[in-house]
Amino acid sequence: MRIAIVDDEQEMRDTLAEYIARYASENGAEIETIPFPSGDTLLENYRLIYDIIIFDVDMPGTSGIDAARLVRERDRSVVILFVTNIAQYAINGYEVAAVDYIIKPIGYYDFAMKFRRAVAMASRGQRRELFLETAEGGRRLPVSSILYVETLGHYLIYHLDGEDGRPRELRVRGNMKEQEAALRPYEFCQIHKSYLVNLAHMEELRTGHVLVGGQELPVGRTYKDELVTRFFRFARG
Repeated sequence: MRIAIVDDEQEMRDTLAEYIARYASENGAEIETIPFPSGDTLLENYRLIYDIIIFDVDMPGTSGIDAARLVRERDRSVVILFVTNIAQYAINGYEVAAVDYIIKPIGYYDFAMKFRRAVAMASRGQRRELFLETAEGGRRLPVSSILYVETLGHYLIYHLDGEDGRPRELRVRGNMKEQEAALRPYEFCQIHKSYLVNLAHMEELRTGHVLVGGQELPVGRTYKDELVTRFFRFARG
């Protein structure tokens, strides 16, 4: 599990890293922490690799709340936890579906109680990886980076959310039936005989088609009812 710690104070970053290491030791967990001195630093080259992000609310430059909003636009899965000096600030956390907030000064037991909840939530939606055989060799692919999968002859085209924000493609051999079975547990839904979409990246559901990663994809009549049911269930959390 990867945890990003975003705080402009070195002492607080060190304290949070120490608490997380203690929690990991007490609970037999494998946790990696990555510190960032500001929200801007995190956002510069944001990647879909974090399970939990701990934001300080009051920071120079982009505030923790604003940084969390920008992260949430790119990443619907990551769990967000705030630390703040003023409880009133934490009210804004609902805008980014924050799991909780912790008031400074932070003691270990208060931290551990709330961090445990964040870990539990992250574990339920923890990022999974596929191992794919491509023409260039084997490759691990985070499931959360897949926008949609398209069939093209004997190949599957994985349309991916690139680290630079631009879609990219990966071609592998396979068939849609096997891929649908593998990805269904991760909130993927087949919408057409040739398309399988990641519900987390679905932007709009319209009559006859959906919008995913800025692309309009057709919805087959036999897939419509299940898509509507699963999409609205997913949207409601």
